[in-house]
Amino acid sequence: MGAGRPVEVAIVGGGIIGCAAAAFAAEAGARVTLYERAEIGAGASGRNMGAVQHPFDPILAPLYEETVQIYRELSQRDDEFSFPGEPAGLLMVTPDPTLLEPDGEEPPLGPRSDLLAPRQVQSLEPSLADDLWATRLETGFPIPPHAATAAMARRAREGGAQLELGAAAVPAVVNGRAVGVVLEGLRPRAADLVLIAAGPWSPYLLDPSGRWQPIVATWGATAQLELASPPRHVVEELRVESVNQPVSDAATARPPSAEKTPSIFTLAAAGSVVTIGSTFLAFEPDPRAMAPLLVERGKRFLPGLRDTRIVATRACARPQSLDGRPLVGEVAGMQGLFLAAGHGPWGISSGPASARLVVDAMLGGDASVIPDGLNVRRFDTPTVREVHV
Repeated sequence: MGAGRPVEVAIVGGGIIGCAAAAFAAEAGARVTLYERAEIGAGASGRNMGAVQHPFDPILAPLYEETVQIYRELSQRDDEFSFPGEPAGLLMVTPDPTLLEPDGEEPPLGPRSDLLAPRQVQSLEPSLADDLWATRLETGFPIPPHAATAAMARRAREGGAQLELGAAAVPAVVNGRAVGVVLEGLRPRAADLVLIAAGPWSPYLLDPSGRWQPIVATWGATAQLELASPPRHVVEELRVESVNQPVSDAATARPPSAEKTPSIFTLAAAGSVVTIGSTFLAFEPDPRAMAPLLVERGKRFLPGLRDTRIVATRACARPQSLDGRPLVGEVAGMQGLFLAAGHGPWGISSGPASARLVVDAMLGGDASVIPDGLNVRRFDTPTVREVHV
């Protein structure tokens, strides 16, 4: 890095983490170029359930709290982005009250209410089925799925970052140091620092052999609905988080038919944008085939779905790490090459704060700002292929 000129930062990935990092780095004075092979929010950052929620993890909780503050500040400076002043609340529902009984484990970090009997559930949400038990948690900020990522992209551009769309980039490494990126395998672009924020595809950008896989794709199918008077709360079938785990037989599993594909009921309404889900799969589902099934299965919890209309369908690959926490920081043995990926279902809920952490480490040169529980170096070091500029 030459004295007297801005630090050149290349970011690969146009999701919530990449866009937020581009905004923060540009505002800190760096010259930033973000490369995205498709479009902004093309993956899980633009196709999520549409709710910012507490992750109930002591390592991720501070990221969630900071992310909420980032969104509140963003809503004040961006007329196109709106963030709720208070959480709508999360109702975790089940027809089986025994599932709500303590199992002897420590309760997860975060606000939790007492058990709600069906009559209490009905008083909160009359549109839900009348035999559901629930736990209500003081979290859940509904926002349209693509809104936060689009707003961060606008902030990045306003800060001076360049966003190059339709540009597939891989890191260029020479003698153990990142020196930029290579576009389409041919066109070199120099940079002082490189950040990989490409979701589930990040491991392959670092180690194309496929041997380094601390992050895997967990596929979700959702649908956008036209629904009169949706629930005010974010509603989830109890223990939805328990199915969001890496699947070890992803390469050998034969995808079942849509009718035999498991799903968990989730629903969030951000104004007129109502999203139903979801699946947690090792293979990419057909969202057009899954959407009617999500609605049909959802009628057990929300009978009013019989009158709904499906207006859009989506599938996305969540970047699920092996321990449920993102990988953030400088890759061991690769000076100037950083990673921020692996947030699973918590990208929208914790990604911007993760982006701020990694930008602070990149521009400040202080790796200690990354908590040990998030640091990329808690996993084995990838074999990064040297690609010369």
